[in-house]
Amino acid sequence: MLELGYELCGTYRTRRTGAATAYGVEPLASVKTLCGYVARNASVDGARKVSRALRYLAGGSASARETKQALVLGLPHRHGGYGLGIPRMNYEVRASRAAEALTGKKSFRMDLCWPERKLDVEYQSREWHEGEASRVSDSRRANALMSMGWTVVGVTNDELDSFAATEAIAQTLRRHLGKHSQIRTSDYHARKLELRRHLGLPMGYE
Repeated sequence: MLELGYELCGTYRTRRTGAATAYGVEPLASVKTLCGYVARNASVDGARKVSRALRYLAGGSASARETKQALVLGLPHRHGGYGLGIPRMNYEVRASRAAEALTGKKSFRMDLCWPERKLDVEYQSREWHEGEASRVSDSRRANALMSMGWTVVGVTNDELDSFAATEAIAQTLRRHLGKHSQIRTSDYHARKLELRRHLGLPMGYE
C-alpha cells in the first residue's frame, strides 16, 4: 500500500499504476490530497488502515528503489524498519556562494534527506551514477554540500540489496541523527526480513 502511495505522490511510474516505466513525470496525487480523501471517506471499509499507513507516506520519490530505501530506513521497528523517521524525498537546498562556485549549481536536490540534521542519503543507481563524468559530478556535489555543513552518505544498488550493508548504513545514519538504538520489538530481526520480503529486496547477507 505504501509503495503505491509513494508512486502516486512521486515522479516515476511502474506497472503498479498501470503504465510503462517512466521517470521525471508529474505526480498523480499528493500526500495532502490522499489524506483529505481518506478523511472525507472515513466510513469506507479499510479507511482506518489506510489512514494509519499515510503517516509514513512522503511525496517526491523519484524511483521505486528510492521508495524502498525510504521505507526500510524510515519505518518504525514494529514494521521492520530502522526507525530513523521517514525522510524528505528529493528535498531542494539552496547552494551557498562557495558551493555554487564549485558546482555551478544554484541548488541541490537530496534523494533522501533529514534537513534538521543536515543529512543527505543519495541512492546511486547504475543508470545515473556510472562513468567518469558522473563520478566527478558526484564528488563536486558532495564536497560542496559538506562545505555547507551537510553529511552526504551514498548508497549503491548492491548495498540496498545486501542485508548486511543496509544494517551498517542504518547504524551510521542513526549516529548522525542522534537516534537511540533501543529495540523493544522482540521479533525485530524477523520483522526486518519480512519487510524486505514485502518490498522485493533480497534477504541474504551478500
